[in-house]
Amino acid sequence: MEKNQKFAEVAALKETFSTATSAVVIEFKGLVVDKDTAFRKSVRESKAQYRVSKNTLLRLAVKDTSFEALGGSFKGASAIATTTTDVVAMAKAINGFLKDNPAATFKAGVMDGKLFDAKQLQVLAELPSRDALIAKLLYLMQYPISGLAVALEGIRKQKAGE
Repeated sequence: MEKNQKFAEVAALKETFSTATSAVVIEFKGLVVDKDTAFRKSVRESKAQYRVSKNTLLRLAVKDTSFEALGGSFKGASAIATTTTDVVAMAKAINGFLKDNPAATFKAGVMDGKLFDAKQLQVLAELPSRDALIAKLLYLMQYPISGLAVALEGIRKQKAGE
């Protein structure tokens, strides 16, 4: 890789890290191409990005960002998944991939500037999706009002003699 290509790669990675809210580093040694392709597709469907790059370039890119804690995990065959929106969807995609492919291993993750481990990734993956959580919240906000409406309708019917 030429020097100009390295500078361009570091700049692209820095741009990715500057906009991302969460990142996960995995080791993909011994992974076959079709499984990696399926994983890339599931990561894209979760509105996240997946990238394989040289460890030195990754270390340079995370310097002076909220992902600097990941610098020590860039050893061996490293790949990084980042997201700017739905951390849970990305965690579900990665956790499912890691369960199905023992050749791939979790190295480290950062969410909102804080490191997390494989157990915390699994907890994130088990959360309901963002849309499901919003639907539950709306239901809980609407429930007292609808209960009041039913009670008032019952009182109206009772007074009307129905």
